[in-house]
Amino acid sequence: MDLMQLIDDAGRALTEAVHSVFPDAPAEAVRLGGGALLGMAALLLAVFALRLFFKGSRTRSPKRVNIPRALQRSGAVIDILRSPNDDAVPVRCVITSVSSGKIKCEIIERLDILGVAEGKEVTCVFTPIRNGKGKVNAFQARLVESDRSGRRADRIVLAAPRDYALIPRRKHGRKRVADQQFIRVKLWVTAPFDADLSFEDAAPHIGVNSFGNGDPSQSANAVINISNGGLGLSVLDRILPETCAVGSGVTINLFMFNFRERTFKPYWYSGRVRSMTEGSPGFTRMGIEFDGQARVDGRTGILAWEKF
Repeated sequence: MDLMQLIDDAGRALTEAVHSVFPDAPAEAVRLGGGALLGMAALLLAVFALRLFFKGSRTRSPKRVNIPRALQRSGAVIDILRSPNDDAVPVRCVITSVSSGKIKCEIIERLDILGVAEGKEVTCVFTPIRNGKGKVNAFQARLVESDRSGRRADRIVLAAPRDYALIPRRKHGRKRVADQQFIRVKLWVTAPFDADLSFEDAAPHIGVNSFGNGDPSQSANAVINISNGGLGLSVLDRILPETCAVGSGVTINLFMFNFRERTFKPYWYSGRVRSMTEGSPGFTRMGIEFDGQARVDGRTGILAWEKF
């Protein structure tokens, strides 16, 4: 049955229904009335279909979000990376101004030298935001004005973002240490490759969980988190060595409790201090990245070091 026949049949049925209600009405008036009612029904159906169409179009259209302005309004902290493949965070900043072509960022924490020339691109990483296409947590942008060659040492200026993406924030997932009794740490603020020191017998500069250097204050230190790539420590300010700073090389003797063997197993790592920030009152939070490891020679008992 084609569409025209369907309309004709509907018109005849409607005419018969009207005629049954008004049997004395002239046939021409019945046809005109039925046609008018059928036309009104068709018009209402067309309006309903159009509303459904435009409502569906609005639902399918992704909502555009001006991400730099959203980050500025929320005061979000942004990690500036030299490249998407570099997990190091030289500086952290907040966006203070957004225009059509430039983003001004104020540096709030400096962990290293940015070391990117103007005209090159950097990667900005932030807490994930949902836009029309899903979640994003990073964008790439050209460095217009650096903190060294620009007008202010606490500011960088970026061009408008080139693209947005959702990238893994950390190469190694961190695990928070809830029970301090299963982990112990000895730390020396010197790199093993640069020091002529027998670490196995030397007192550590920083001790965590019963590995102090004779100072009972060391017992206040704690391990905050740990991963395959490093660890975070909370260290009492007044026992921090003067030589301890961001970029300092360190040697770490890490003891992890092995539940199967019911004993502590030692691990040796070399690394660098990646961050030092204010923690609880009187304490500093230290972020340390591993860059090498050592194994004990079974014959000589000497540590054999190698870089990752």
